[in-house]
Amino acid sequence: MFQLVILLFALVVGYWIKRLPLSNNSLNKLLFFIVVAILFVMGYDFGVNLKELIEELVNIVLMVVVFTSLIFFCNFVCASIVFRKENKQCRDNLKNGPQVSTNYLLYILQSAKYTGIIFLGIICGVILQKPLTYLGEIIDVLLIVLLFVIGHQMRISGTKLKHVFLNKSGIKLSLSIVFSSLLAGVLVSLILKFPLNQALAMSSGFGWYTLSSIMVGSLINENYSVVSFFIDFNRELIAIILLPSLGRLFPYTMVGVCGATAMDFSLPVIKQNLSQQLVVVAISSGMILSVATPVLLPLFAKLSYL
Repeated sequence: MFQLVILLFALVVGYWIKRLPLSNNSLNKLLFFIVVAILFVMGYDFGVNLKELIEELVNIVLMVVVFTSLIFFCNFVCASIVFRKENKQCRDNLKNGPQVSTNYLLYILQSAKYTGIIFLGIICGVILQKPLTYLGEIIDVLLIVLLFVIGHQMRISGTKLKHVFLNKSGIKLSLSIVFSSLLAGVLVSLILKFPLNQALAMSSGFGWYTLSSIMVGSLINENYSVVSFFIDFNRELIAIILLPSLGRLFPYTMVGVCGATAMDFSLPVIKQNLSQQLVVVAISSGMILSVATPVLLPLFAKLSYL
């Protein structure tokens, strides 16, 4: 929760500053390099620990695949139904705008570059085998800078903060993601014969893998912390890969699929590929989902009678 407060504070400080000695184009390049740095660092850490994870992977791969698949399916279907009109309107605006291209190969290549950066980090981690001692701190600093820049760009574009914190679409989108994620948890419980309360808890990470993996490990089972990490990491990875392509067809839906990461890590990708209106919705829904994780996850984990 403290991390969320710091990120929101960085957003507000960036918004308060009237002028920076950088052009908007330079700020966009800075955002891209921050995304590259975060992806590379995450891939590197994964590569360093790959040998240990392979030993566990055989036992957890089924749970990860089932959780990830059902959460994505339920999120996508529910958000698409709830935002049917908004998605259509946004598609029409993108089609009518002069900046829109129909080159879907380009969108696929844009998605592929994010995956490539992660794999490059993994390869470097496997080769060097030198753990990053301050991994969490490195990512936190990058996210703080990212939110600061996003906040300043919101001021430049004329977006008001109250439209972020009291955004009806953001609230509706976050509620649809919470409902559909918990529905996925119920389905996982039925399919894998998994305790319902644990399935619901592990479906409540909403992409915040740094927090959910720690909480699941301490509240449920240490072995499940790895499962929880990959469930939420996969949500983030899938969203980033699919945003440049599916985001053109289902913009609101794909913002919802990003989960809590829509307000920080996935935000530059959303900004680069969708409209400014969706940036506001992304911050609002991501903020609500970030607050929901530390509330719902321990709540379900302690309901042992489910």
